[in-house]
Amino acid sequence: MGSALRFKHQMVPRQNGELARLKVVKGPDYGTVFVLTASRATLGRGDENDIVVSDLKSSRLHAEVVQGPKGWRVRDLGSANGILYNDKATTSAELKPHDTVSFGETTLEFFPPEVETSALVAPPREMIQIQAEQSNFSARQSEVRKMAGSISLPASNRASGPTGAGSSQQKNLILLMGGLALVAFLFFFDDGKRASQKQAKRKAGESRDLASYLPESQLLVQDKTAEIFFRSGFREYRERNYLRAKSNFETVLQIAPGHSLARLYLDHCEQEIKSEVKYHLDIGKRSLDSGKIKKARGHFEAVLRLLFRDPQNAQYLEAKEQLEAIEKAKRGEGS
Repeated sequence: MGSALRFKHQMVPRQNGELARLKVVKGPDYGTVFVLTASRATLGRGDENDIVVSDLKSSRLHAEVVQGPKGWRVRDLGSANGILYNDKATTSAELKPHDTVSFGETTLEFFPPEVETSALVAPPREMIQIQAEQSNFSARQSEVRKMAGSISLPASNRASGPTGAGSSQQKNLILLMGGLALVAFLFFFDDGKRASQKQAKRKAGESRDLASYLPESQLLVQDKTAEIFFRSGFREYRERNYLRAKSNFETVLQIAPGHSLARLYLDHCEQEIKSEVKYHLDIGKRSLDSGKIKKARGHFEAVLRLLFRDPQNAQYLEAKEQLEAIEKAKRGEGS
């Protein structure tokens, strides 16, 4: 514990002791930033992890990121569904700037310490955007390389001097390869420029609605983004997935603090979570009293999942104590 700092917003400047960071670009915790302050951190939905995600499809202890002599690596810790590295299944992989790690419904983007500040504080991108940019850049590379490869020097000109046709062909090849480098520069420069522009439009720590800072064109984008998250939260709310719904409504309020419906449904989510906690705690204790140990354990674990953000909560502590008692009794029976 204590190997990562959690921030609910992406506008996080470089921290003291920061070794790297992971930004959630997809999943229930979208927009959250985890700043790594130690050379090892575990990931999963269990509250014992350094990086805790509210993703019920992830394992309790799912994976770890470790800094070694050659840099950072991600490693699966025997999870039920494994991990994806840049959308490919793996058990271990080296992490480079902007690589993605996926597990359950969560995708994180990796940022080592050498990444520039504007990229660190840039708004998290959706996976579809990351994949589209990678495909677009690869396509541009392929096109330019094909153009360069199509230039072949005739045998009669290969040994010609600097004033011959061979020299002209070589110059064209050099120009094309220079064009490839320019394409790469413009592609990434434009992305960083957009991030810097967005950063300049925002003022961290202000409680006023962001609409007061944005021109009309950006306000439309902001409203559309907030509406997407609100609808997603509302769908989760109707399906009784209150933790996911709460995460979506919190994201809406980060984008548009004046969104009254998001505030209303966030309050509803919190009330429903309280009701579910009480239900699971009561049924867990009854099951334990009647000797249904497995059923009791399931209900107590549900309480911990629902309250993982508030480990000092009295009901959280009670459920944790009951689970510890069950495990202690189980070890006693085995001895």
